[in-house]
Amino acid sequence: MKTNIAINTEPGLKSRIYCMKSISRKHYGIPVLISVLFIILNNQFTACTNMNSPFYNQVLNDFDTTSYFIAVDIKSPFYKGRTIIENNNLYLFLNKTKGFHKQRYLSYMERTLTHHRALKVTDKDIVVWKFIKVSEVESVIHIADRGRDNFVANYFNGTVLITGCTEKEQNAVINQLFYWEIPAKIGKLTGELIIG
Repeated sequence: MKTNIAINTEPGLKSRIYCMKSISRKHYGIPVLISVLFIILNNQFTACTNMNSPFYNQVLNDFDTTSYFIAVDIKSPFYKGRTIIENNNLYLFLNKTKGFHKQRYLSYMERTLTHHRALKVTDKDIVVWKFIKVSEVESVIHIADRGRDNFVANYFNGTVLITGCTEKEQNAVINQLFYWEIPAKIGKLTGELIIG
């Protein structure tokens, strides 16, 4: 009993024991806290993405001469906004300017599109690689407000674009279709805009 009393009455022993416990908690707490923060931040950047979506796989893997249209934002010295470009032309542009091979192109463009990032281009690139600027067309916006099915029924006769659309209107239609993940391209045989 005397030993227990001596330990309890020894000055500063309790504070040293408490100090040792708090130090060991701090050493385990910091790595755990860092791990939890890493998981939360990593999840934030990957959870809401649409990576490996069937739509992106379909449009980004078409390297034909008349490939699917890609709607992408660009930044150049004199233009900042939405454009459409055929997938094959976009691939050739990134292959020539950044040296991307097809697999690197696919992963880069999926990340760019899912995170709504803009491509940096020069004004010369817009012309050379056939980026088409998309203007807002009120009639297209108005019809898009009625819903996807109504939009397609209004502009397409089956899978082919109806005649009488202006070029600006057609570009706005392609942009809206891309937003709804409906693939569109110029048909090889007909030269008309087709969907599906």
